[in-house]
Amino acid sequence: MNKLIKTILFLLIIGLTLPVGADPIPRFVSLKSDEVNVRTGPGERFPIEWVYQEKNYPVEVIDEFEYWRQIKEYDGTIGWVHRVMLSSNRYGLILEDCKLYSKPDETSEIVGLIQKNVLGRIVRCPKQSDFCLMDFQTVKGWMHKDCFWGLYPNEVID
Repeated sequence: MNKLIKTILFLLIIGLTLPVGADPIPRFVSLKSDEVNVRTGPGERFPIEWVYQEKNYPVEVIDEFEYWRQIKEYDGTIGWVHRVMLSSNRYGLILEDCKLYSKPDETSEIVGLIQKNVLGRIVRCPKQSDFCLMDFQTVKGWMHKDCFWGLYPNEVID
């Protein structure tokens, strides 16, 4: 067997034995559907503990087992969901009524007041900034990072 074929076979075998998830843990993701079953353990044999009913709700992946992801939500509730029910799209859960600005600066024009518990898509969070560009479908603007849950301190999103 020549060296090229041996190398390809080696890489194929290694690739087949790598873990299913290669993303960092913990990480923030969002729910892909309006109906997501949350189970007590990683598998369909575990009972459904509750059902999420809000697409794009942000959750934190804190563990993985095969095709299952252990998630944590804002209030600390933990459960397991199948990975196909999660999206890498980033959303934030507004923690309190917050102002939305035209620029990443509190002295800029206020373009909206976003109410507590509203979901907004995180568009961008520049390095060395306390603000993120958020999209709320009807309005887009800059919000202070302390206003929402779904982002790690000092995390940059481009």
